[in-house]
Amino acid sequence: MLKNKITIAVIIISFLSLGVFQSPFIVNGQTTEATASTQFRPLPFENAELGRNSHAYLGRIQAPSEQEKEEFVNQITEFGINASKQYGMPASAIIGMSIIESGYGTTRTAHFANNLFGIKVWGYNPPNAWQLKGQPDEDFDREIPVLANYGPDRIVFDETQRRDNWYRQFDSYQHAVHFLTGTLLVNQRYGFAIQNYQTRIANGWDLKDASKEYLYEIANAGYNHLGGDYYKDVVGKLMDQWDLYRHDIIEKEEDTTPPITGIYHTVVSGDTLWRLSIVYGTTVDTIKTMNNLTSDMLFIGQVLFIPVNQPVSEPIIEEPVTSEPVIEPQPEPIGEEPVVEPQPAPIVEEPVVEVAPIQETVVQQPAKGNGNNNGGGNNGGNGGGPKKR
Repeated sequence: MLKNKITIAVIIISFLSLGVFQSPFIVNGQTTEATASTQFRPLPFENAELGRNSHAYLGRIQAPSEQEKEEFVNQITEFGINASKQYGMPASAIIGMSIIESGYGTTRTAHFANNLFGIKVWGYNPPNAWQLKGQPDEDFDREIPVLANYGPDRIVFDETQRRDNWYRQFDSYQHAVHFLTGTLLVNQRYGFAIQNYQTRIANGWDLKDASKEYLYEIANAGYNHLGGDYYKDVVGKLMDQWDLYRHDIIEKEEDTTPPITGIYHTVVSGDTLWRLSIVYGTTVDTIKTMNNLTSDMLFIGQVLFIPVNQPVSEPIIEEPVTSEPVIEPQPEPIGEEPVVEPQPAPIVEEPVVEVAPIQETVVQQPAKGNGNNNGGGNNGGNGGGPKKR
């Protein structure tokens, strides 16, 4: 009986060492390393037989439940949307990246440092950083001292001499997302991809294609050492699965700014911008801006839109003498053609021809009674001189 109890105890201890029995999933790394060490596969310094250096990158042994996945995605969605509004990259990509990089928040770096993206801090015991002990050697400039070598992928390193396995420690998941989007992805190395993404959307690209192309570009720029095609594919599958593209449609916030109200004022003699600003309770610059004026000069009859709420009831204060006067436009001279009085055609007179008197010989006719001729046979002719034409 005692032997059987001992055997059962050994089996239970073995399962615990493999992490089969674990504490519930805790968001934002709230457990200690001691109490959470059984949640992850062992590292060489923890277990010479079962420990592997490659286990350092894996998530916890127990896969997250569907409920845990959904809770994680919902939590990161809010941060991704805020980042998209503030910095312009697709929210779907940020959410998808957090899932693949942290295993829904189950990696060691996510659990202990709230670091969802594996963001490193190189240095010897740097501040605000957490050390991922047992990680394979990534320091190619110097050789890390080895304390024990149990074979390939089973090396115990001198962690006090390392600078290549420190990860930035964040206060929360939100802090991690904010650092990634507001510091890392907007820098000179990756920032170009944001502009390209926005240009594609403006040119009518599908949201899904534009977001995946964004992933491709940042990965090729160095974010992921396996390249753009790989990163676009693995993150893209998660974005498809959760339909994350719906979060890339940012609804415009309702504009609560009250509409501009005002009046139209026709400039009269004596008006100046300064005087009008006093009368209507506004400023000279406001009047100029609303009417696209480039100078303070006004013209009689000019119509101005003046934004006002309530006219000022105070008496008008005379402006200083240095203000510019209103220039009254002078009417342009009317160009009229001179009136030409019609002239009558010149009268051409025929020359007067002097006609010598005709010497007529009176023929004495014998008297024949009263015939009334009286020698006046020419009286009905063309007497009276020449005619005028």
